[in-house]
Amino acid sequence: MEVFDVLILGAELSMALAGFAGIIATFQFRDREKIRRADAVGLSIIVVYSLLAALQCSVILILSVIGISEPALWATASVLVAFFSAYNLYGFSRNMKGAIRNKRLLGVMWMTQWVTVVIFIVNILNAADTVFHRTPGPFLVGVAWGLGLAGWMFSRLLLVPIWRALYKQEASKKTMSKDGLVS
Repeated sequence: MEVFDVLILGAELSMALAGFAGIIATFQFRDREKIRRADAVGLSIIVVYSLLAALQCSVILILSVIGISEPALWATASVLVAFFSAYNLYGFSRNMKGAIRNKRLLGVMWMTQWVTVVIFIVNILNAADTVFHRTPGPFLVGVAWGLGLAGWMFSRLLLVPIWRALYKQEASKKTMSKDGLVS
């Protein structure tokens, strides 16, 4: 598969993910008076990261059609990933304040932040033509990381409410059976 086919696939996947997230969020949060910060951040990650990935892929496809040289194209692509990685680092940290309630979630947050920092550094090095010499790899890794996080949050948005309802249902059955109401 050629790099530009991957870019087209990335743009299509990004738009589909953002669209499905909107549909699920509409139905999931419609009747709730109380929404958790982590759920709002997860939805924000899906929409923002997906749309940014679509934007990045589209810009690079347009620049390639215009006829920009390969090194300049991938330097521009890496600058885009670095810029949006920095934006996402700041936004994610700011939005997650007050949402972290346990050490496991804190560890996951720090792990995602450090991977994003590494991707930021790798793309800066690629744009500067020092280590990766303006190749498409660092850009594609950055886009894939953003889409991976969006996909993870998408599955979380779908599955966490189901598991919460199941735990609540099982807890009520245990309480009822202890009281002798259910055999």
